[in-house]
Amino acid sequence: YLNFCDPWPKARHAKRRLTHRGFLEKYATLLAPQGEIHFKTDNHDLFYFSIEEFQALGWTLRDVTDDLHQNEPAENVRTEYEQKFSAKGQPIYRLVAVVPERKGHDEENA
Repeated sequence: YLNFCDPWPKARHAKRRLTHRGFLEKYATLLAPQGEIHFKTDNHDLFYFSIEEFQALGWTLRDVTDDLHQNEPAENVRTEYEQKFSAKGQPIYRLVAVVPERKGHDEENA
């Protein structure tokens, strides 16, 4: 879960974002096959930056929404920050990213 992480809004700090491809490559090695990252933010720019980064590395995206609370799933657990931002009327962005299949993974486990 990556919930409401620092958006590092300046372009020169993009590599510090937890959804930068450098981090995503590390997560891919740590997650099990078909492992997931559940990502929530109140920051529009970070959300769309993150979508681009996930897609560039071949992650599968699902449950992508730019207003989570408009049709909030029953299983959603609201974080403290989520409640705070939602109370101010800010939309909550959410997605689930599934790790891409690793090349050679099937051969290693055969």
